[in-house]
Amino acid sequence: MLYSSGINTNQSQINHLFSVKRLLYFFDFLIVVCLTATTSAQNEGASSFRFALVTDTHLKQLDSRNATVLRKAVYDINAQKEIEFVIVAGDIADKGDQTSMRLVKQILDSLRVPYHIIPGNHDTRYCTTATGTFDSVFVEHHFSFTHRNYRFIGFNTGQGGGLNGGSVMPEELAWIQSQLTQAGTQQPIFAITHFPLLDIQVTNAVEVINTLLLYNIQAVLGGHYHRNAVFDYSGIPGVLTRTLQPNIMGKSGYSVIEVANEIRFFEKDIDKSTSTLWLTLPLNPKTFGKTTENAKSEVHHTIR
Repeated sequence: MLYSSGINTNQSQINHLFSVKRLLYFFDFLIVVCLTATTSAQNEGASSFRFALVTDTHLKQLDSRNATVLRKAVYDINAQKEIEFVIVAGDIADKGDQTSMRLVKQILDSLRVPYHIIPGNHDTRYCTTATGTFDSVFVEHHFSFTHRNYRFIGFNTGQGGGLNGGSVMPEELAWIQSQLTQAGTQQPIFAITHFPLLDIQVTNAVEVINTLLLYNIQAVLGGHYHRNAVFDYSGIPGVLTRTLQPNIMGKSGYSVIEVANEIRFFEKDIDKSTSTLWLTLPLNPKTFGKTTENAKSEVHHTIR
């Protein structure tokens, strides 16, 4: 298992492993561990941060319900003082229309923290130039910024001209490479897409994965599937998160991601004060320079 949510300790195994003659050494060891854990917790508290990931809002001109949900999500995010920024991972307007996109921007502009946004296939496929409508509202269809030494790079994976599938256009891939080069091979990076990097979804997924493999990518975050899911992009974790829209249980929500000594993913119901931890990933110091012609993406774990 690459990812875990905890370890259960069996007391009988401990009793078996340590004899009476070793108890004094064991207690000395525990003191050292406790002191180390205390220092580690203090360091984590100083360096950890949280951000929100909102995706698949699907605002519609003739149906105000999703706009109402987005307003409630913004209100909920603003009430959480520990959230330091927001990422919006596409499919903001169901029909890719400028009116709905403007409404999304108006609502998101009321966030108390910065937000960074990319388009999804619903935002690009109705436009002849893919990102023309999106850019007319949000100016850019990609972003790159550093927060507490972590680089966040979000980019477009959608196509225009009525095409619903994904592809990273050559000019977008060149922009991604320029941002990765600026970050260098040591800075930890989160990449953000709308589509998962699967060859059945993104035509040049292998090329994109091989580009990312040369850098310190902690995870690729996205949406599109409207549910929580985890993939393996040739060793890079790919995490899709739930839609903001109500699910089959009628619950609307988004994700809160905590970066500390590990990466924790919480699902936040906008109608509740609590959130649910559904995934934990290790911080991943990469081995650089390894690419493969057979780069692939595999499902590791899914949660509806």
